[in-house]
Amino acid sequence: MTSLLTTSNPKTQKGVKYGWLSAIMHLSPSTSAGLGNMCPDASPECIRFCLNKAGRGGIFKKGEKTNAVQEARKWRTSHFVSSPAEFFWDLDNEISRHANKASKLGLNACVRLNGTSDIDWIKATAFAGSLFGKWSGVQFYDYTKSFPRMVDFLTEKNYPSNYHLTFSRSELNDAECDTVLRHGGNVAVVFDTVPDTFRGRPVVSGDDSDLRFLDSKGVWVGLTAKGKLRQNASTFKADAVTSC
Repeated sequence: MTSLLTTSNPKTQKGVKYGWLSAIMHLSPSTSAGLGNMCPDASPECIRFCLNKAGRGGIFKKGEKTNAVQEARKWRTSHFVSSPAEFFWDLDNEISRHANKASKLGLNACVRLNGTSDIDWIKATAFAGSLFGKWSGVQFYDYTKSFPRMVDFLTEKNYPSNYHLTFSRSELNDAECDTVLRHGGNVAVVFDTVPDTFRGRPVVSGDDSDLRFLDSKGVWVGLTAKGKLRQNASTFKADAVTSC
């Protein structure tokens, strides 16, 4: 059976040196699975340069257009869409196993549910929302391009204290990035070369680890361009623009 959570992502593995064991869930992004839109706020350039097919996800045998990684992501997406109650039951069990594993290793447990998706897991179903309360000892975190979600995170008093969000810059949302930063939120931004400061604010490394909930408030989170974006010009990269 395909697992929902994985711990083999190279970036999430970097968190061990900081005392955290990370698990991440990868669904099929945007509308790629034909089962609805898993990234409703994705911009055209975000879809164009999605990391869904980076690394092992982009290695295909000659003449083939899919692989085991892509099929696993499609299965998870189908499981979520067609059998939500069973999906969240399985997710609950996997979080339990992950938390137990982290404890045995003397590490803290954290979970990123949107590895290649941008779903509002708090509102997905009532049961999904209850996960954060049940697993109060687990740190959940995600990146999002949803401005309303980010505003809720910054302003809602009842937002789960163990769920952290980092806003993601695209070629279309510079004004929203500025608003998030002014209200103490953080914004992930892609560069060809990550600077120490950007537009008057400090830039912390987003490549050193995936532990965004440890970042200071009101900062840019700098990520180096990866995959096809590395070799292509695009205003998705902040180097290509001069002002918000």
